Amino acid sequence: MDDETLMRGYWQLGLIALALLTVIIGIPAAVFGPGYLRHRNEARLRSEGVSAMARILALEDTGSRFNASPEMIVRVMVTRDGAAPWEASFRRVFEVQDIQFFVPGRTIPVRYDPSQPAVVAYAP
Repeated sequence: MDDETLMRGYWQLGLIALALLTVIIGIPAAVFGPGYLRHRNEARLRSEGVSAMARILALEDTGSRFNASPEMIVRVMVTRDGAAPWEASFRRVFEVQDIQFFVPGRTIPVRYDPSQPAVVAYAP
């Protein structure tokens, strides 16, 4: 076997390994990545965000279900002393007992990022 054939074989093996790694890592990252990043951002806001109160404007069903619990987008009007009110939203998977608490017109505590005020997290 000459060197050129051997090198072509190594290249093919390398491409196959790269394709397998892409599938093994890429599919879980595409499926679980957005939810993981949303969770991390929400945790960061809860620990580092600025406290405010928000009035619930509406709930929008995303159509996603997790263990039969619906994921909803909660649209809110955030108010903070010394600042004009602004609209924001966050996603939340609701347990059956939580749905009665999140009704339009109700005021809830939230935390937000001052550099991105439209990004809020529910902070009970």
